Amino acid sequence: MRLFIASLLLLPFAAAAQAPAPPAATAAEPAAPETGARQTALTAHLVVKVVHPDEVRRALIDGLKPHGAFPTLVSDTQLVLKIPPEQLSMAINQVADSGVVISKTLERQDLTQAIAQLEAQLRSKRQIFDKLRALIDDSNVEATLQIEQNMANMVAEMEQLAGRLRVERERARYAVIDVAFQFRERQRVVYVRSPFKWLDSVDLERFDARF
Repeated sequence: MRLFIASLLLLPFAAAAQAPAPPAATAAEPAAPETGARQTALTAHLVVKVVHPDEVRRALIDGLKPHGAFPTLVSDTQLVLKIPPEQLSMAINQVADSGVVISKTLERQDLTQAIAQLEAQLRSKRQIFDKLRALIDDSNVEATLQIEQNMANMVAEMEQLAGRLRVERERARYAVIDVAFQFRERQRVVYVRSPFKWLDSVDLERFDARF
């Protein structure tokens, strides 16, 4: 009889497991955002032509750090930063000022429904888990072993759901700015004293950059 009851309790769990669900996070359910506003993932993509990419990358990382930005990928041709959404517009302008913008796009994805579905699935599984746990005290050995196995499986699924939930909330918490650099390697001008005095007053590096 106990086995039959436990099986009935698992029916809604099995149905919920088959329902499509968006991505999220880890073992314990992540704290929900304080605001009831819609949760949106923002990603800006820019292609910028620069003369000295190393200097531009360092300047962008250092310049945006006080605004809550931090790099997640740094390479010779790419810089990916995460930044609070309210600072994204300012960051895009700062990147644009660092060179010649070849292309610029902004992607928006509403995560509100996906996050709500994950939260509902996690709550449902926890309720079933609590009901199964309540059956253990009055169960015989065989029933207890089956219930414990079902509970162990459910814990693994709850951890997976919580992990997906955390991922989605992180996407809503930070905007992403993805910068691709186009550049042509140039050797820096080495200044030497010229026998022609008028050449000493010319900004050769700026002159060279124009070509």
